[in-house]
Amino acid sequence: MAKVRDSVGRDRRPEAAAVTGRMPATVLIVTFLILVASIAMVAWNVQNSRDRDALHLAQRDALLTSQALNASADEAAANLGRLLQSGRRLSGIEAEEIGVDSLISLQAAKSSNDERNRQLAEMAASMIEAGRRLRLTPSNELMLVHPLDEQSGIISRVSLNQWLKGANQAQRIILDGDRTVSIGGQGVAPPTTTILSQGHGYRYSGLFDRSLTACAPVDGAAFSLCLNRSSPLLTADNGIQLLLYLILLTAPALAVCGLYSSLSSRADTVAPSSEDAPRSTRMDQAAFNGRVGAWQVALQSGDAWINDDAARLFGLQFSGELTVPQLLEQVFPDHRNHLRNLIDGCRAGQPFTTTIATAMSRGETWIELRGGLDDTGAGQTQSVSGIVLDVTETMRQRERHKSSEARLRQAIEHFPAPFALWDNKQRLTFWNDAFSELFGLEDVVRVGVGYETVMLARSANVISERGSHDDSNVTVVGLRNGQWLKVVERRSPAGGLITFGLDVTRDVKSEDELTQQKKKLRATVEELARSEGHNAELARKYNEEKAKAERSADSKSAFLANMSHELRTPLNAINGFSEILVNQMYGPLGDKRYSEYAHDILTSGQHLLDMINDILDIAKIEAGKMTIDPKPIDLVDPVDAAVRMIRRKAEDKSIELSLQAQEPLPEVDADHRAVRQMMLNLLSNAIKFTDPGGRILVVVQQKNDFVRVAVRDTGVGIPKEHLPRLAQPFEQVQETRERNYDGTGLGLALTKSFAEMHGGRFSIASEVGRGTMVSFYLPVSKDTARPKVSVA
Repeated sequence: MAKVRDSVGRDRRPEAAAVTGRMPATVLIVTFLILVASIAMVAWNVQNSRDRDALHLAQRDALLTSQALNASADEAAANLGRLLQSGRRLSGIEAEEIGVDSLISLQAAKSSNDERNRQLAEMAASMIEAGRRLRLTPSNELMLVHPLDEQSGIISRVSLNQWLKGANQAQRIILDGDRTVSIGGQGVAPPTTTILSQGHGYRYSGLFDRSLTACAPVDGAAFSLCLNRSSPLLTADNGIQLLLYLILLTAPALAVCGLYSSLSSRADTVAPSSEDAPRSTRMDQAAFNGRVGAWQVALQSGDAWINDDAARLFGLQFSGELTVPQLLEQVFPDHRNHLRNLIDGCRAGQPFTTTIATAMSRGETWIELRGGLDDTGAGQTQSVSGIVLDVTETMRQRERHKSSEARLRQAIEHFPAPFALWDNKQRLTFWNDAFSELFGLEDVVRVGVGYETVMLARSANVISERGSHDDSNVTVVGLRNGQWLKVVERRSPAGGLITFGLDVTRDVKSEDELTQQKKKLRATVEELARSEGHNAELARKYNEEKAKAERSADSKSAFLANMSHELRTPLNAINGFSEILVNQMYGPLGDKRYSEYAHDILTSGQHLLDMINDILDIAKIEAGKMTIDPKPIDLVDPVDAAVRMIRRKAEDKSIELSLQAQEPLPEVDADHRAVRQMMLNLLSNAIKFTDPGGRILVVVQQKNDFVRVAVRDTGVGIPKEHLPRLAQPFEQVQETRERNYDGTGLGLALTKSFAEMHGGRFSIASEVGRGTMVSFYLPVSKDTARPKVSVA
């Protein structure tokens, strides 16, 4: 290279050498900084990817938890609906049978003495009006409303832990509505209103301490469901990954330092001018910057040459000189002959472009080769050269596109409704089997057939055709097989036409039936108009008869009350004197039969007095004069007293009578005398219908906000169809067994009335041949502490 001189003839080459020495050092420093930035961006991208995956997983888990909650509500509603449709009343349905903690009707809740039940009734009414079924109660429970009509329904309550699964130390489940309630997640930062209002995302409570929140809606609920998980920024995996990045950064740093030291010692070397560089060098530089591989093959000798990028794409560890067979070994076996033929075809001056797979990747990596015959002088060896590009991602996208298109075609072909695709000249290009079978076009359809031809052939299988008032491109078609289709035609973006049909047979038939019903309704309205006067007369007579019935019921109650009082006075005398005779207080009676007769008189008198007392209590209840004096008591006391009072009667019949009470039990607001009377009624019935050698078990246990008292016997049982009427006054089931004595049928009715007067409820469950279980529930005293629930 010629020296460059200035205007005075001095040699400027040393100055150029100094500049040339400084440039590589700057390039190395910039390269090292770019490498550091790249590794940092990779680490940041990996962390972001992990955070997105964790967030997507949390969103999925929140949606699954929401669906599980809805599934539990659906199952409870289905069980309740099934039991109601089977004819069972709400009072005879146990909450455990439908998977909830308590059941109460909307009307009973409205008229309840318990302020909490009345509050639940107001919430349930607003939910029915809003079309919702799930809500949080003030006591932090889930409330499920089962509407019966627009103004009545059934209220179920269940604890959060029963229907919400997945809460643990590392995960908090949050229900966010008009109030926010959460369970679990003792190790997770508690939720705040700010977190829930912002929805999905990460929240930091320190430099490295953070939590993840994901929310999902709950169908039919007045709240949304969120999951709050602990997601620390610095974990063991992150630390190992950071250490790996530092190791990866150390090797390039050492290499850069070595190159910098080497280049510093060559600072006096003058780099050649880019203007004097040969054209091949510039081409090599361009290929290197573009990551394009270069190759060349000598046709006569079979020698080949590849550069570094081509070696990388072919899967070779070296570049430079090699033979054609060595090069072909790096090609997938199925593509080797094809590439060899293309190279040989270049002798005639034909360039080529082909896509092949490499052998090392077993067909997973694809490259594109472009080449042609080199322009060499006369007498020089012919050679072929070209470039090689990585087209793996392009091939994968092409395969994914083909796979998607194949799945789409398969879905359309198996779609039960007709579908057809026309080009911009209205020629048929694609259709499914339903299109040809429903319209009877098996012998007509083929690729390229015209639209008019198909429509003309279709008319042979069409008996009716109606246009749509809303859309001119929609037609309702009736087929000969009785099926109705809504045929829709839409223009595609490419100018073609899409035809598809929907089965609307049921809609058309329903519309026809609706027309007939309208005609019948019109005739009915006319008939009602003619009979309006007759209905008014019937309504007047109905009101008169209703008033008579009410007066009769009042008279009956007054008569029963007066009669009971009149009969109790002589009965007390009879019982007293007969008891004196039985006990022989004033000496022996003489004949032994006198004692037996006196004992029969006393037994009959006591039985008659019990019947009169029951009738008097029923009369008081119906007249609204019965009162109770509820006080906070331990329910086990009156229950145990009744068991001790009647134990002798059970022992006389060889029946095992036992009491099981849960400890501890909360106090209940109840009348001690009324509870004892309820237990005596239930135990008397159980002994009456249990054979000698049987067993009677009394259980006292807490059920949510109620204390349940259950009397279970091994008696003859009661048929299922008779259960709903047993708690009615004077109702008996004579078919259960032949009894030695009769009763009034008032025991269960009194027990049910007393339970409802306490704000509780009553239930009966029985199976013929296995026994009967009668239960009543009394509400826990308001002063009793409730379990704590975490509330935000």
